[in-house]
Amino acid sequence: MAGEWSNLKEVARTLDVHYMTAYRYVRQGRLPATWVDNGWQVHRDDLAEFVASPGRTLDQAPVDWAARFAPHLVNGDEPGAWSVIESALAAGVDARGCYLGVLSAALEQLGEVWATGSDDDHVDQRLATATALRIVHRLGARFTRPGRRKGSIVLGSPIGERHTLPVAIAADLIRLAGFTVLELGADVSSETFVAAAQRTERLVAVGISLTTAEGLDAALHVQRRLAEELPDVPVIVGGQAIANAEVAAMVGSAAWAANGADLVDVLDELARAHR
Repeated sequence: MAGEWSNLKEVARTLDVHYMTAYRYVRQGRLPATWVDNGWQVHRDDLAEFVASPGRTLDQAPVDWAARFAPHLVNGDEPGAWSVIESALAAGVDARGCYLGVLSAALEQLGEVWATGSDDDHVDQRLATATALRIVHRLGARFTRPGRRKGSIVLGSPIGERHTLPVAIAADLIRLAGFTVLELGADVSSETFVAAAQRTERLVAVGISLTTAEGLDAALHVQRRLAEELPDVPVIVGGQAIANAEVAAMVGSAAWAANGADLVDVLDELARAHR
């Protein structure tokens, strides 16, 4: 079988393209591939047919901004990554689309690539996360929504959570929707969550972001402390570790969001209820 199949790195070398371009061909369904042993495999016959195809140039396909963006992340190339953002904006992608359809989508694509967890992947993850965080800061500084705020949101991740990027992306999406956000970052104690909520005017909700299941107990502790001190304040949980309503209930929350877009929708509903 080994001689009949090629992984994506081998495909990229054959096509003389970047790895992420080969991955994009597979994602678009233009190059047939099979998931085998934690990686995409392309049969030699399909690859040969693809090479011979006269219509395989990228110019004939819709622009996949996430795939263009991702290589700059793993190379730690902030100027290159920002140039993709600017090109997307010039092509009509709005700020929300840059967060969800470009940045978050690129990270999701890379997450699939990193599933094997090699040492090189760990380096790429570090570079990509640091670069993505800088891009988020630049986007946040560029886009501000004028006018009266809908209310305030306290947002952070509990003790033990080290991932600041999901919080930063969610915070900017919430700001774009017209809210004020007290962004606490990661590794936040329950006491800090409570103190921040108590000092916040026009508080609509407290959001807890959770990336790994190991943080469920810490999130539950935050929710309980908030319920003791501020029983009327809704607590919303979300992130990769919160897959469904049942998991949300494990940390004592009836409200949850599957992604940043859903989080904004939930907050809009809560804000309308507070009027």
